[in-house]
Amino acid sequence: MLLRILFTLLLGSLGGLLFATIHSPLPWLLGALVTTVICNMLGVKNLWIPRWFRQAGLTVIGITLGLRMTSEIVDTMTGHVGLMLITTILTILISLVNAWIFYKICRVDGITAIFSNIPGGLSEMVSVGQMAGGNQQVITIFHSIRAISVVLCTPYLVAFLPTHAAIQAATTEHVLGIGQTVMILVAGLIGALIASRCYIPAPFLLGALLVTALISMNTSLVGESPALPSILVQGAQIFIGVSIGLGFKREDIVKNRRFFLFGLMHSLFLFVMVIVLAIGISYVTATDIVTAILATVPGGLAEMSLTALATGADPLLVTAFHLFRLVLVLTLFSFGARAWTNHHSRIKQPKETSA
Repeated sequence: MLLRILFTLLLGSLGGLLFATIHSPLPWLLGALVTTVICNMLGVKNLWIPRWFRQAGLTVIGITLGLRMTSEIVDTMTGHVGLMLITTILTILISLVNAWIFYKICRVDGITAIFSNIPGGLSEMVSVGQMAGGNQQVITIFHSIRAISVVLCTPYLVAFLPTHAAIQAATTEHVLGIGQTVMILVAGLIGALIASRCYIPAPFLLGALLVTALISMNTSLVGESPALPSILVQGAQIFIGVSIGLGFKREDIVKNRRFFLFGLMHSLFLFVMVIVLAIGISYVTATDIVTAILATVPGGLAEMSLTALATGADPLLVTAFHLFRLVLVLTLFSFGARAWTNHHSRIKQPKETSA
């Protein structure tokens, strides 16, 4: 078991090192992800890491974001609630158009079509979709393709935007010492564990973020403009990249080729439409275009927050947008799935009784 873990992480680390050598944006996450996916597609055996590796990576990213929190940023985030709502509703509408096309062309059931296309988190949408009677495998394929394609495309897109260099140059930080690092890691872990017990969405990222933000904003323990040592952030990226890549199963793609093609097409359609939405938001609200793109693309809360950190965009505003969408989508579609299930169970009961 230990050898499997070390082998998998070694492959991910080598991929990260290669991407760092060629100066790729977000190299340690993308390199680990691409390497793991390629090895999976080539049929390399014994690739595996425990789930808690991803959870550890998310906790480190949550701490990194929490260290950046200030009262001014909180005010900025609360001032964007209306924009978050509009963006989420438009993203859902675009996704429903995707779902309708998928339903008509591939002749899948409506529940599977909807939950395959609504961007609300891979594990969450698979779980809720299965509860409503959807096809778990198809939903998983669609969300895996969306996550990987968006995570791969977005960093390269924003890296070449004209505002990228100016934003990145403005960031100055001081690295925490060993004692401070251990203290903040323990505090973040406690926050993550409490959040997971309270059923908060993305608990390991958000729990660590909230506790770290409280410490950073209300005490002098971490000083001004603190940051974790880069090796911890790089390790977190490798853990997350490998975890995403391991979800891409060769046998699932071979078995569901036509769904894979449709999933890729729908992911690209949603990506392009959301980019257009982000450009509109940037133009109307004077929000930086890089931040607007990262806040709206459906690439996952942790992954887009990491990209924002790497590109010098506003990672906390990006996190707030994704968190708002995640909570709203899960709330709406969880209640919708439960209502649908209850409705159909009530319809079936009289038929069974009469029979």
